[in-house]
Amino acid sequence: MKKLIIAKASNVTTSPRKLRPIATAVAHLNPKQAIVQLQMMSKRAAYPLLNVFLQAMGNAKNNFGVSPDDLKIEKLAIGEGPRGAKKADVHAHGARFDRGIRRKRLSHITLVLSYGS
Repeated sequence: MKKLIIAKASNVTTSPRKLRPIATAVAHLNPKQAIVQLQMMSKRAAYPLLNVFLQAMGNAKNNFGVSPDDLKIEKLAIGEGPRGAKKADVHAHGARFDRGIRRKRLSHITLVLSYGS
């Protein structure tokens, strides 16, 4: 029977558009290889993903007593969080671009690891 380990990060201050290419780059690897890849990436968006992977590995070891070698990535999802603080832009944008209001986009990261058959 397959058992699942879930790790989440909510309201990450990086937009989902920047996180998704990094998530797809490591989604097919096993978790140990994904951690190594994320540590080597020079993108700022790799840092929150690395933290979620480390959290999931810690959950597996401490809560379930599972070796990191037995784990597989079941699902890695980047969801949209709330549109955060609104900030007025000083330049004219007209009516088409929401009157120059900048919205800070937040993300939710969900990682599901599995072990067992």
